[in-house]
Amino acid sequence: MKNDTRNFLICGVLLLAVAALPFFTNNFVIRFATDILMFAIMASAWNIIGGYTGYASFGNVVFFGIGAYITAIMMEKGGMNFAVAFIGAGFGAALFAILIGLPVLRLRGHYFAIATLGVAEAMKALVQNLEITEGNSGIYLPMLNLSVKGQYYFFFYMMLGTLVLTLLVTYFMLNAKFGYSLIAIREDEDAANSVGINTTYAKTMAFALSGLFTGLAGSVYAYQQAFIKPEPAFTVHTTVKMIVMAVFGGMGKLFGPLLGAFSIEIISEVLSNYFLVAHTLFFGIVVILAIVFTPKGIIDLITQKKFGLAYFLQNIREHRI
Repeated sequence: MKNDTRNFLICGVLLLAVAALPFFTNNFVIRFATDILMFAIMASAWNIIGGYTGYASFGNVVFFGIGAYITAIMMEKGGMNFAVAFIGAGFGAALFAILIGLPVLRLRGHYFAIATLGVAEAMKALVQNLEITEGNSGIYLPMLNLSVKGQYYFFFYMMLGTLVLTLLVTYFMLNAKFGYSLIAIREDEDAANSVGINTTYAKTMAFALSGLFTGLAGSVYAYQQAFIKPEPAFTVHTTVKMIVMAVFGGMGKLFGPLLGAFSIEIISEVLSNYFLVAHTLFFGIVVILAIVFTPKGIIDLITQKKFGLAYFLQNIREHRI
């Protein structure tokens, strides 16, 4: 409980500082912070299915792309406003997660990971060949009728609000029976089944929540770009970043992905300005170092206050590396 209180204070201060950021900086920093918030949403959403439920999805980008395309189609083809498209994108992605989750979540381990990756690639190919999505030509969205500064503010606070919603829903989920069911599935699914937990329902709903919030992030992204096409919307690189951020920050922890997203994006930006090659290699190196030395993520370093060599050697011994 003491660690939870400390985590809430740290992340609360961090979010308050971020909320005040647009009033003290320029448009470039606001745009960069908006991107960080977007990845924090997606990493936190991935954490629901990957960190708490123990099903490492390599295809969560499909929900991001679906959210983006639903927004584009509803606004451009259907003439709807962004508020309606935003809600439709989230629930559309969640519904898709349920439909694919029912068969795919019967698989485990690397079979599940490969299956979700295949779903993402299949959806990208489908979008490239559908008339309503205009294939590789992409879809233009209506422009936001605000000043340039107002647009930066709007998308920044939309991402921030979506992140807060994601964290709040996850927090209340974890403190309910449903959350304990997910953790039981992660620890031993067969045992969870034997004590009466409806594992199929729990896994599917976790996947749906993961899809919901990722879809909302995709919706804001599409409106921000005012143009969407298959390649950036469904690129596997986006899923890799979600996973790296969750692992680096701390899988199965409420604020782990949040800290991971802030850390990874800031360090990556610094490296890309000075070392182009180091930037491309950074994510792989982070995964290796995180798994070997801090398998519980940097949030464990903060809460346990252990920064010495003994802490890292203990992790290596405990995980038999």
